[in-house]
Amino acid sequence: ESHCRAQEHIIFSCSVGKKTVSVCASADLSATTGYLQYRFGPKGALELVFPDMTQASTAASYVQARTLMFAGGGGGYLRFINGAHQYIVYSAIGKGWGPKDGVAVERNGQLVVNLECRDVPLSELSEEFFNRAGLPADRHEFQIPGLD
Repeated sequence: ESHCRAQEHIIFSCSVGKKTVSVCASADLSATTGYLQYRFGPKGALELVFPDMTQASTAASYVQARTLMFAGGGGGYLRFINGAHQYIVYSAIGKGWGPKDGVAVERNGQLVVNLECRDVPLSELSEEFFNRAGLPADRHEFQIPGLD
C-alpha cells in the first residue's frame, strides 16, 4: 500500500493511521536523472506532495540522507527540505527498543509532529540507495523521537 504509481519505485511507505506516507522514485533515479518525491495523506486524496515536479531539479538539491548506527542494529533516513519545513522519513532498529519507523516533521529545526508507522514499512533506505541516488549526507544528525 503506497502512493507510488506502477512505474515508480517505492523507496519507503507505511500507514500512520488513516493516512499513508510514501517516498516514490522514478525508475531512472540517479545522481543526475530522475526524481524522488515525498507524498502524504489518505489513499487517493494526497494532502502534501513535495517537491512539485513542474520544476526540474536533482534530488540532491532538496533531499539529504544518512545512515544510523545503534547497538544491535542501525537504520537510515531521508530529510526532505521545503523551506522552514522538513519531512524526515526514517527506519531503524536497535537492541532494547526494536523497530522504529515513521515520519517526523520539523519547522525551523523544532519537532512539530512524529508519526510512527502502524504496520511494517516497505523500505529501501540504505547506504547503497543513498549513493546510487547521489544524495548528500545530512548535515544535522537526526535523532529518532522517543529514543532519549
